[in-house]
Amino acid sequence: MNTSAVARLLNVSHSTIQRWVTQLNMEVERNQLGHYQFSDDDIALLRKVQDQLNEGIILQKVSISEKKIRKATVQKQHSETNKDHDRMIERIVRLENGLKTKADDVVSYQILQHRSDMEDLQKLVKKLEARIEELETKKVPPIDYFLAAEETATTKKTKKWPFVKTIFGNN
Repeated sequence: MNTSAVARLLNVSHSTIQRWVTQLNMEVERNQLGHYQFSDDDIALLRKVQDQLNEGIILQKVSISEKKIRKATVQKQHSETNKDHDRMIERIVRLENGLKTKADDVVSYQILQHRSDMEDLQKLVKKLEARIEELETKKVPPIDYFLAAEETATTKKTKKWPFVKTIFGNN
């Protein structure tokens, strides 16, 4: 019988039955979906619990004299579930390892790319340092302004015709 049917039989709510089972650590068989499957013995125990609660005993002090041993089929289902669980864990571990490997590969590539960029920048800095050193050590002869002025003074000035006269003639 399922939880709802037992709850109707005992005239309590669905959640009350679940609370009794969990708080009293009752070993109730479960179906393949994980829902409680109550046997006649389980229902008899729940009736005893209900009677004790009706007498005024609080739930924490309710005693269950009979404990039910789980059947082998339930353990078999659990072992099958455990195998599935183990396979899923193995698969998750493989996927996580694959992700770590992929992340490591991406980071390694980025580091190599940054290293290459840094080497290029270092070469450029060395070229610039060499050029600056060359410019600092190169001696430029001082310009003799007076000599340049004398040369321009000694050259003969040619007469320039006005632009309009060259176009229209000497009239």
